[in-house]
Formats: sequence, C-alpha cells, structure tokens
Amino acid sequence: MVELPFTEAVLIGRHLQLSELHTYLNTAPLRDLRDAATPAPVAADASGRSAQTFLVEVEIRQGGTVRRAAARGRDIYAITAPLVVEAVERILGTETAQGGVFAPGALFDASSFLAALAPDLVLS
Repeated sequence: MVELPFTEAVLIGRHLQLSELHTYLNTAPLRDLRDAATPAPVAADASGRSAQTFLVEVEIRQGGTVRRAAARGRDIYAITAPLVVEAVERILGTETAQGGVFAPGALFDASSFLAALAPDLVLS
C-alpha cells in the first residue's frame, strides 16, 4: 500500500470535520497503470463490465471508538458512470440551482440518490 492524495479527500474534508485524513492504494494497480504493456480491460459479460474487482475500506477513529465499513464490487468504472450521470441529472433538474463547489453529500439526500441508482434494493 502507498499513501496517495485522491480527489475524494477534498470532498470528504468539505463534508466532515476531520483532524486527519489518509488515503491509500494497493501498489499492484499502480504498477499496471504505469506499465504501457498492461492491456485494456475486456468485457466479461453481456453488459460490457470487466472482471476487474475493487475494494474500498474506511476506518474512522474518534477517541477510543473505531468504526469500519467496506464496499466491494466489479468494474468500478461501471459504477462511477451512473453516479456521475445521476448527479448531473439532479443538478440540471434543480429549479433553484446553487453556485459553487459542493460535496455530493451536501447537495443530495443519500437515500434517494442511492435508491435512484438501485431501485430494486431496499436501503435502510
């Protein structure tokens, strides 16, 4: 693992009060990105998603309390695109547009946003 400054850190810092924020990435994907011989992902199913997998782990510490959460899946770009499209549709469809830069959590209700992306799932 290597510590890298991801763009998400800016959004997290705008949304939450933090004393520290560290973001890390496994070194294997970095080697692949830097290697010109790494082939492009290939579709692994009819939807065009690749077989690549991802794992995002979060650990929050406050005093002596530690909380953890994880999200894993296949083909992170197949997830990123619907997130961006949903956000743009909501921004363009808003009658009272706000100017400036906002973290998604400051603009959108998380439950309704996620429900729009996966209407068949029950969110609690």
